[in-house]
Amino acid sequence: MSKYLSRIVTPTSLLYILVSFAQVATGIYSVSKHQPPPLFQLTYAIGFLWISGWWLARDSGKRGVDLVFDTGLFLYIAWPLVMPYYLLKTRGAKGLFVILAFLGVYLGGAAVGATLYVLLTL
Repeated sequence: MSKYLSRIVTPTSLLYILVSFAQVATGIYSVSKHQPPPLFQLTYAIGFLWISGWWLARDSGKRGVDLVFDTGLFLYIAWPLVMPYYLLKTRGAKGLFVILAFLGVYLGGAAVGATLYVLLTL
């Protein structure tokens, strides 16, 4: 059981789970014209930064890539530029598939949340 659990609880899977749940909630909030609670926004921001840093540290260790000195601050400020660059540099053209998968989960989660809200409030 622990071997199965260790495969599920990876930085990659947790990142996709966090983004999908948060984007579904964001889609619901945006269609309902309500503001998300500050605790939701804080938890999502901290969780995203933490899991992204964990993923980057683990992945760069596997690939033998050195990281900058203050990776956390660097990710916090420039993650939309750093992550695609890192993926393309380490994986080449295959990095585009990872970027597209992330964008699909990001945009798809928001669309699912908006659709659920509309269907449930009819």
